Amino acid sequence: MPARSTAATRMNRIVMINEERCIGCGACVSLCPKKILYIDTKGGKCKVADESKCDRLRGCVKICPVQAMKIA
Repeated sequence: MPARSTAATRMNRIVMINEERCIGCGACVSLCPKKILYIDTKGGKCKVADESKCDRLRGCVKICPVQAMKIA
């Protein structure tokens, strides 16, 4: 299934990031044990490198100060 996106949210099969809410603080990036999250240098928002490696423990969701992340 190809990734779908809207203006506000990039939706993959597993990880969803609300780009309007994301403030690029990097808390989720620091916490991710699989190191699949990164801050895009151009947009300053969190992005997913390889969602298939997501452990689905939702640590990134819990630590995000603006509730910009969801895990399916």
